Amino acid sequence: MKLTGGCLCGDITFEVNGEPLRMAQCHCDDCRKITGTGHNVQAFFKRDDITISGTPATHQSRSDAGTTRTRYFCPNCGSRLFTENSATPGGMGIAAGAFEDSTWFDPQAILYAAKRSEWDPIDPNKKCFDAMPV
Repeated sequence: MKLTGGCLCGDITFEVNGEPLRMAQCHCDDCRKITGTGHNVQAFFKRDDITISGTPATHQSRSDAGTTRTRYFCPNCGSRLFTENSATPGGMGIAAGAFEDSTWFDPQAILYAAKRSEWDPIDPNKKCFDAMPV
């Protein structure tokens, strides 16, 4: 599978040569704040399968499990692009909306469904977790 994408202004682009390891939609407080909407959607890949062109800026924060999350975004247009978590070295999440074509994206799970805003509907056919599954 070869996928491409980038930020709004085009300063940062990426190419993925590999299948997603997992896909998820998350409604936790941090994901809602970082996206400015009701949830965050990401596909996770092996980091070695991703080539990034350009230099994204980063922001680090602690997850509720105490791990470090590093989020990557374009310093010019602000597009949120990638996420890494210290609990999963060698993996990287990519925002589904950053792909040129995301028609293949299908979240396997809804995380932090208990925090979901009522105005943000979810697919009742998806597996839901009230928090992060262990």
